Amino acid sequence: MGAMGFQQDGGDHIRSRQNPRVKALSRLRDRAGRRDMGVFLVEGLRELSRAVEAAHVEEIYYAPELFMSPAHAEFVELIRARGGVPLCRLSESAFEKVSNREGSDGIVGVVRQWPAKISDLSLPEGVAPLVLAADSIEKPGNLGALMRTADSLGAGAFIASNPVTDIFNPAAVRSSQGALFSIQMAVSTPAEAAGWLRERGIKIYAAHLEAEKSLWQADFSGPCAIVVGSEKSGLGAEWDEFIDERVKVPMSGVSDSMNVNVASAVFLYEALRQRRLR
Repeated sequence: MGAMGFQQDGGDHIRSRQNPRVKALSRLRDRAGRRDMGVFLVEGLRELSRAVEAAHVEEIYYAPELFMSPAHAEFVELIRARGGVPLCRLSESAFEKVSNREGSDGIVGVVRQWPAKISDLSLPEGVAPLVLAADSIEKPGNLGALMRTADSLGAGAFIASNPVTDIFNPAAVRSSQGALFSIQMAVSTPAEAAGWLRERGIKIYAAHLEAEKSLWQADFSGPCAIVVGSEKSGLGAEWDEFIDERVKVPMSGVSDSMNVNVASAVFLYEALRQRRLR
């Protein structure tokens, strides 16, 4: 039986929006449903393809009427040929009740959650560690984008401290574009994160609007962690005692801040530039 007690019959075809399995799937759009069932939804061919290779996919649901390319049908047939992951067809109406997207491509998977403990992180060997940490992120889209940025720009790990939204939120999963399944990631308190970083000799830099030093003056070539704060109030006070150095992004114009993901990308690009020069 699957995580939600679904029948594992690849020949199933559910047409009704009121079907108990459809209702259970729709509950996974809410945090309480994800917490109670221990699974989450991964929607979209790109994201689900990456999940299949890196996580425990328990079921896959599809609506051929919504497929956007032949690759979608090929993916379903590949899963069917491999075996091990139950497939179930949904009517277009039933799928729309489950979907968390406008313009869905007609494929969604149920994936088992994992603990995301900081003690389970394993940094790459042979290079100076580079870690991105984000505190109290509120918007799931930003949380997922931070995962993608960390993965794309060479961070060895991403730490979400005191996240307001959970890492398995459908919007976070979608915004990560599959980076959720490739980046080393943990959820922790600031104290836990700082302790883990210090045990490994990783210097902690904070992105701070009132810092005197710009990121161009900071040395990111050694083991370092860049900590960014929430969209609304910046870096939380819980981090204050753990910060080794505060730095800022030089800015001009009337705006005094930028989107947390944009700021993170600027910091990571500067770290990448310094490391390549060395």
